[in-house]
Parts: sequence; C-alpha cells; structure tokens
Amino acid sequence: MKNHRRHLLWKRSQLLAQPRKWTTGFGELGKYCFQKQFFLAKKKRQSAQLIVSLNHNKLYRRLQCRRKALELQRRWAPDVPLNAETYQKPTVEPYSFPYKTTESKKILSLSQSRKPIWRSRFLDEVMKKYGSLVPLCEKDVMGRLKEVFNEDFSHRKPFITREIMKYREKHPKTSTCNFRVFYNKHMLDMDDLATLEGQNWLNDQIINMYGELIMDAVPEKVHFFNSFFHRQLVTKGYNGVKRWTKKVDLFKKTLLLIPIHLEVHWSLITVNIPNRIISFYDSQGIHFKFCVENIRKYLLTEAKEKNRPEFLQGWQTAVTKCIPQQKNDSDCGVFVLQYCKCLALDQPFQFSQEDMPRVRKRIYKELCERQLID
Repeated sequence: MKNHRRHLLWKRSQLLAQPRKWTTGFGELGKYCFQKQFFLAKKKRQSAQLIVSLNHNKLYRRLQCRRKALELQRRWAPDVPLNAETYQKPTVEPYSFPYKTTESKKILSLSQSRKPIWRSRFLDEVMKKYGSLVPLCEKDVMGRLKEVFNEDFSHRKPFITREIMKYREKHPKTSTCNFRVFYNKHMLDMDDLATLEGQNWLNDQIINMYGELIMDAVPEKVHFFNSFFHRQLVTKGYNGVKRWTKKVDLFKKTLLLIPIHLEVHWSLITVNIPNRIISFYDSQGIHFKFCVENIRKYLLTEAKEKNRPEFLQGWQTAVTKCIPQQKNDSDCGVFVLQYCKCLALDQPFQFSQEDMPRVRKRIYKELCERQLID
C-alpha cells in the first residue's frame, strides 16, 4: 500500500512538472484526468482494505466455530469412542449461560444490548414480592450475581447501579399500585410501605402491623398495644379502652409495649409486669411525664376491673437514657420499632443512626414476608 501511494505521488509530481501545453487549452482536461486516476486508485485501496476486513471476519467466525467444537468435544468422556451412549450432557445452572468459560464472556453477558438475565429475572422477582425496589440492598444484588456467574462483581458496582436505575425508569410506581400486604386485620398498600423509603415518617399502619409481628413472635411474653390506644385513653378515659383487653390478661404477660404518637413524634412506653416498672424510651431524649402517669393510672384501674389486688401498688417509673439516639427529625418511628424488637427478643441495643437505612429495608422485608428476620 505504501509503495502504491508513493507511486501515485510520483506520478502527480510528473504531471505537474510537464510543459505548459497541458495548462493552455487542455488544463481542465489534464486536471480531470489526474483527479479521475487518483480517485480510482483511492477506490482500489479501499476495496483492498474491505477484502482484508472480510477475510478477517471469516477467519474470526471459523475460530469461534472451532472453539465451540472443542468445548463440545470436552463433554465426551476421555478415552471412550464417540457415540450417543458415551455423550455427557452439560449441566446448565438456572439463570446462567450455557457457555461461560472465560471472564470476558461473563462481563460481556452483563453489558449486552438485551436486558440482562440477572436484571430481568431477579429484579422482577423483587418487584413481585415487595412491590418496589425499596428493600433491595447491595448485598442482595451481589449475592445473586455471585450465585449466577460464580464470580465477585464488587468491582462492577457503578455499572450495576446504572442498570438498576434503568430498571426503575422502565417500571414506574403506577405498575405496582395494586400491591397489598395482608396480615390478620391489617392491610398495607404502597402508600403505607412508601413511608419506609428514604427519610419519610412512619405512619400508624406500619407501626401497628410490625408491632403485631413482634407480639406473634413471642405471644406468651409480649403484648403490643395499638398506636391509637393512648390517644383513645386520653380522650375517652378508661371506659374508652376497656374492651381492648377483653380477651387478654395483661398481668400474665411479661412485657407490654405501648407506642406513643404525639402529633409529629413517636415514643415508647414499656411495662415490666413482674417487676412493676414503667419505662419511657425516646430517641430524642424527651420525657413526657403525663404519658407515663396515664399508663400507671390505667394499670391500676385494669387491676381493679380484673380483680388483681397484688398489682394495685408497688409501681415505679423510669426514664431510660443510655439508648441509641436519632440525629435527624424523621427516624423516630424506626427507632421505636427497633426498641420494641430488641426488648421483646432480649437483644441488646446495638444500632445507631447510621444503621437506619438498613433497618428500614429490613422492616420493609419483614412486613412483606409477615415474619421477623434475625
């Protein structure tokens, strides 16, 4: 190619060096002849390059076919004549590709133009089970990718995040607006579950259903009061909540959990029945004495109505201070639920404000799966 181009340049110089008779009267013709010859040489060079590229593609396809044939040959048992009886069928893992022998193929399988298998199947399962991708955490995605491809994809986190964002854009929230979670008398829709996302405030439906999950996990030990209990007690007195414990003997329990909702803040009151201690838990260090006093009066009246004179005296109140505290104005409800779970299951308070995003995702999963997760 270089020699051919050098020859063209030499020929052009010869034409330009010819006498002026080429430029007088026949200048345009000489120019036309040179341009035509140069154009034909250029087309010839391009066609030669095209032939080389086509030959390269043919060679590449032959190499691919040869590689596939070698892989098929490996499936036959060694030192055994090739026949249908000695053929060993390959074991293909679910959600996997039949030919994933090299690392490059695994990476290319994620970046194909089609929707990747891990996204189309795994994320569809998450949407069907939870109604959204809110409870999806990085650990879940990496675990599924390692299960499918048998490789650690921690170095591909930015790409995986982009793929999840693309999936969110293609699946708007309106597509799961009919998602519901039912448990006993409780029902949660997507508006309720959305309060567990980001920095949203938890509503009464989330608090009450999660409290019932805690109560059903240890039914002989714990009784959880509805979040409307204290409000009803304040507005209508004991007669307004008398029937709430018609089928329950509170004094046979070990722990009572009473969430307190005061307009824009959640707190927790616990009652240790054997030790007769009423404790107040607040994630902002606030102490509402009147709430504790209301519960003490309620317990005395309940003891009279249930004819339990041993519980008419000896009650003490306490404010628990050395507990995890929130550092924002939106996670008080999450702290209350975490207090309840730890107290009911006799677990230490080993969490902080930094754990709240993870705790929100876990609570979301527990509500949708209708059971507590250790």
